[in-house]
Amino acid sequence: MNILRTNTNGRFLEQLTAMQQRRQERLASGKRIARAADDSAGLAIAKRLEAQARGMGQGERNLANGQSMLRTAEGSLQSSQDSLIRMRELTIQAQNGTLNASDRDIIQQEYDQLAAQITQTAGSTNFAGRALLDGSVSGAKAVTITDGTGGATDIEISDASAAALGVQSLSVGDPNTLAALDSAQELLSSERAQLGAVDNTFSRQISQLSAARINSEEARARIEDVDFAKAISESARDQILIDMTIAGQRMSDQGLGNSLNLLG
Repeated sequence: MNILRTNTNGRFLEQLTAMQQRRQERLASGKRIARAADDSAGLAIAKRLEAQARGMGQGERNLANGQSMLRTAEGSLQSSQDSLIRMRELTIQAQNGTLNASDRDIIQQEYDQLAAQITQTAGSTNFAGRALLDGSVSGAKAVTITDGTGGATDIEISDASAAALGVQSLSVGDPNTLAALDSAQELLSSERAQLGAVDNTFSRQISQLSAARINSEEARARIEDVDFAKAISESARDQILIDMTIAGQRMSDQGLGNSLNLLG
């Protein structure tokens, strides 16, 4: 009878010890599902949610990079618009009848310098080594921004050089120059408005992705991550049972030894 009880206690102790080891593994890793055998279906769902969350996280970063590119381009376009405003002011000044030819030559020089500055800005504006305002980000060469959920947005930016805007090599004394400058202003204003609209769209997408990513991460955590409070409580309970079982085993072994001594 004592031998039977000893064997039963031994098997119970082995089971408790194995359970305790699994709980310690979970506490060490922070994962309720440490291996597929723990919960194969739960593991599959958790990994799918993790893939979705990480994809959306990268989508957020893609959109943020797209915003940075848009704002770089928009800032340079604003600078070019400021130059156009000054060029228009110079043209109006030059067409005043109180000025002589020498005065108009000086004004023309400043106009030409501003036009060259616009062209320089268009050629030097870049993001991560990609030129933005020289016409190389338009048509088939548009930049595609992906959001990690299958959505994509193409960003096109027109050539913003003085020649493309139609304000290069114009005479400040020509009455048609004002119309050309006004047309260039409209082009840049329209371009900036489009970039601003895409920027706002990206902001909304980032907010939506962030909320969806957080929900996916929380769902994954509920399935895969360990409940530390519960695991610690169960681990303490099992340790008490292990200690009690070992103590009982020792007492049983002592009783068996005494019986054998009496028989001897």
